[in-house]
Amino acid sequence: MPESASEYDYLARGQMLLQQGNFPAAISDFDRALSINPEFAPAYYYRGIAHRNSGNYSQAITDYSSAVEAEPDYPVAFYARGVVRRHLEEYETAIQDYDQAIALEPEDADFYYARGVAHASLKNYDDAIANFRQALDLNPEMPNAWYNLGIAHRDLGKLAEAEEFYSTALKIRPNDADYCYARGNLYSDLHKYEAAVVDYDRALAIVPTFSNALYNRGIALRNLGRPEEAIASFNEALRFGPAFASLIMNRGIAHADLGDLTAALNDLNRSLEMDMGLVGAYRARSEVHRTLGNEAEAEADWQEFERLSEK
Repeated sequence: MPESASEYDYLARGQMLLQQGNFPAAISDFDRALSINPEFAPAYYYRGIAHRNSGNYSQAITDYSSAVEAEPDYPVAFYARGVVRRHLEEYETAIQDYDQAIALEPEDADFYYARGVAHASLKNYDDAIANFRQALDLNPEMPNAWYNLGIAHRDLGKLAEAEEFYSTALKIRPNDADYCYARGNLYSDLHKYEAAVVDYDRALAIVPTFSNALYNRGIALRNLGRPEEAIASFNEALRFGPAFASLIMNRGIAHADLGDLTAALNDLNRSLEMDMGLVGAYRARSEVHRTLGNEAEAEADWQEFERLSEK
């Protein structure tokens, strides 16, 4: 860079380095820009992005704050600071930043969407829904807003509305594994297990290692009376994700459905070693023991099931 380079020259090169993912070099150029002009708001803003992308969230917030101090009418800097604060689970202050961004630039759909996500994180579902709808008024082709409308309605128990919103998101972005998985879970909640399996399969065609989709597909298959396929799905989930008590329990129940009581008992014992409060495992193990003629063990497990169910 020539000696006559201005803050704008360093800003431009820093932006290029930022796009290339060379964050230290980008930060160095933004530093140079600010050494020339300490009130140069864009350099603070882009340096904040570089720090955020480097995982230095506290410095990113400092830079975004410097940007709005230098230029109070800088909506995207308020928005960017809100994004970092939301990442840090500082939802109330994130909402305040989004409020500022929206007041300065009320036609940006992303600002409303982000504020909606922060409200949803606080379980302020009415405010979240209102913000997602405002975002969609400005940009109807915003799949994440439709998807998050689905999440909010699902959490409110409005499952039919949630299905509609998930489906709209999938029309816009059909190859999103998370969208397929979420609608599959909703179909499972509605006991539409065939449809759930279709959506889990769609998710897995996109991300074959999606262990939660494999696990939930196993549950749906077991509910459809297809225990052998369920066990295969649970085994695949264990290939790509951690073993956890509910997974092992459900595989045990599927083994019992197949009549493989030894494998069922092994899994149910293991699941209770992992989580002694797993209510369903006591009930399932009681049934296995009763089938095997182990009446004392069956009765002990049934009593424990009833005791925990009363809590």
